[in-house]
Amino acid sequence: MRYVAPLVLLLSAPVSADLLLNYNSFYQRMKKLQQPQYSDITLAFALTGERSGQACKYYGLGLKSDQHDIALDIAGNGEISLPYDEALKDSNAILQVLLADNAEPCQVQFRLRSRMRLATELTLQDAQHYRSQFDLLLDDMAGISKYWLPDVAGVIAEFADTVTPPQMTSAAAAVTQCSEKRCIIRLSTDLAADTNWQFSQRPLYLLPLIDSATD
Repeated sequence: MRYVAPLVLLLSAPVSADLLLNYNSFYQRMKKLQQPQYSDITLAFALTGERSGQACKYYGLGLKSDQHDIALDIAGNGEISLPYDEALKDSNAILQVLLADNAEPCQVQFRLRSRMRLATELTLQDAQHYRSQFDLLLDDMAGISKYWLPDVAGVIAEFADTVTPPQMTSAAAAVTQCSEKRCIIRLSTDLAADTNWQFSQRPLYLLPLIDSATD
């Protein structure tokens, strides 16, 4: 049987107390993204509640080392903006998360997504470009294990508000499914070169659509 994974979780670590994470593990992942072939995608780091999926509740969040004390913030979707800084790596900096009292357990997620602000129109060429970059990065990070990786079958457009089906051709509608705040687009070789999706609002970002096999 085949299933669709709407989000790539490269790491998910539930925690129920204050959290200390080595910055080096983040740095090594960000280093991959400095290559020009990955210019339009990024790994977003998120701290979200294990049950609610909402941003973690905390009273202290920052990078600490003998030489650094950098305060950080969490966005509404739980993402944190980590600097890419070799000095932080060399000083063995720690990401410190001091959770609020009675807060639910949090999980740390590495979320692969588009980097830049998107337009309301998504062309087939753009969708194929992002799929190619997602696929290439996943293979790069997996190393020899890439031969067992599931396929990147398309893209998922995430929105801030509930989205209506976009304006599109019947062929595009056959490979597109919109529900709540996302549209799943399975890219097909049958789509015409001028295929596009005209959304009613700008997507927040694109995620890879992952096809996996299961028993």
